Amino acid sequence: MRLLTVLGGVLLPLSVLAVVPGTSSDTNTSDFQSVGRIGGASGVLVGADLVLTAKHVGSGAFTLPGYGTFNVIANSTVNDPNADLTLFRIDTGGMSLPYTTIDVSAMNFGDAVTMVGYGSSGMTNGAGTGYDINLSSGIRRKAVGNYEFTDYIDEPGYQAGYSLIAPLRHDGQAALAGGDSGGGWFRNGYLVGTNAFIGTYGNWSNYIFSTSNTDFFVSGAISLSDNVQFLRDNNVTFVPEPASFAVMALGLAGLAIRRKRA
Repeated sequence: MRLLTVLGGVLLPLSVLAVVPGTSSDTNTSDFQSVGRIGGASGVLVGADLVLTAKHVGSGAFTLPGYGTFNVIANSTVNDPNADLTLFRIDTGGMSLPYTTIDVSAMNFGDAVTMVGYGSSGMTNGAGTGYDINLSSGIRRKAVGNYEFTDYIDEPGYQAGYSLIAPLRHDGQAALAGGDSGGGWFRNGYLVGTNAFIGTYGNWSNYIFSTSNTDFFVSGAISLSDNVQFLRDNNVTFVPEPASFAVMALGLAGLAIRRKRA
C-alpha cells in the first residue's frame, strides 16, 4: 500500500524542498543559481525568461539571489493538462540570467539526483534512524539522493501523473521537506524533475531510513521525461533534441520490421 502525505484528507502537495539534510549555517548554494523563489515556493529558470514550477505553486514574482526579483509577463502562464507543471515568462529587463537545460533521457536505477529548493530542512535524529525537520525555510539548499523507480501517482486532491521516486535509505541521503514545491531534481547538471511530494510505501514513517523493498519513505518529483509534449508545445529547450527522438523511433520501427521478416 502506498500512503502519500495528506492534510485534511487531501494530498499535501509539498510545498516542499530538497533540503534535507542541512545545517544551521546553510547559505544559498551557488552552484544551482537557476533555482529561484516564487513566494514561499520555488521554481527553476529553464530558458532566458522561462520559469518551470509545480502547478500547485502557480506563477508569481520570481527571485534569484544575487540577481533580483522579476515580475511575471501578463498572460504568459501555461498549465500542463496532464501533470502538476506550470510554465510562465518573466520580465528580465534585458538582464542575462542563469538557466538550466532539461534532460528527458531515460532515468536508471541508482542515478544520483541533486534536489534543490528553499524549504525547511533537518538533521539526523538522536537515534541515528532518520531526520528531524528543525531548520527554517527560505534558504536555497541542495542534497543528493538516488532515483529508484517511476510511479504513476493518482491520489485525491492531487494532479495525477508520472513521478520520479527516491526512497530514503541512509543518513546523508536527500529528502524533500515542507516549505516549497517547484524546485528541481538535477542529474549531471540537467533538470530531470520538479519537486512535488513526500510519502510512504507499505508500513513506514516519514523521514526514517529503510533498506526494505516494501516499507520505506520517499520523495517524489514530477517526471519531465514523461511530459515531453508539454515542453515541446511551449518551445522549451531540452536534451536529447526532438530530432534524436525521431531517429530513435525510426530505429525501433526498423527493428520491428526486421523481426517480422525474420
